[in-house]
Amino acid sequence: MKKSAYLIVSISLLIFISSFQQKKEIIQGDLYFGFFRFGSFYNQPDSVVNAFKIYADTVDRTNIRDLDKLVLEMYDTLKKENLLFNPFIELYMGNDSIIKLYLAKSDYDKIKIYKRKELQDHNKKVRIEAEARYLGNGMFVCEKLISVKKVHGDTFQTQSKFKIEDYY
Repeated sequence: MKKSAYLIVSISLLIFISSFQQKKEIIQGDLYFGFFRFGSFYNQPDSVVNAFKIYADTVDRTNIRDLDKLVLEMYDTLKKENLLFNPFIELYMGNDSIIKLYLAKSDYDKIKIYKRKELQDHNKKVRIEAEARYLGNGMFVCEKLISVKKVHGDTFQTQSKFKIEDYY
């Protein structure tokens, strides 16, 4: 009897924890165009993919810089979630917060048509709303693309805190 009760409690707890980790949320942000984009191997040549995989599989992770650890954590998460070759976009969420949103190719095709220069020339931005699941390290995976709208406003390419003159 005790074993049965323990098993039921354990299974219930496992289901609860799994549902908590898989919690989906509605996110909304503006398409952000960064200068340096790292996030997946989508549209990358095989040489880059192979070189990075060799590095990730052989590097001594106990003795590397914090930035390298972060990149390898992101890589491990994407590998586990089977997202290494999925396209992604960056979204400006306000308060100097930028996230990566991983998409299915069909959803990405609805967004990639927007060009930074054209948006900036016409004082427009792209507002994206999606049902997403948080992966960690500022990464989300899109479960359902709710809307992609061109609206009035500024399209961001850099954040003010990254200006060169701030470092003199």
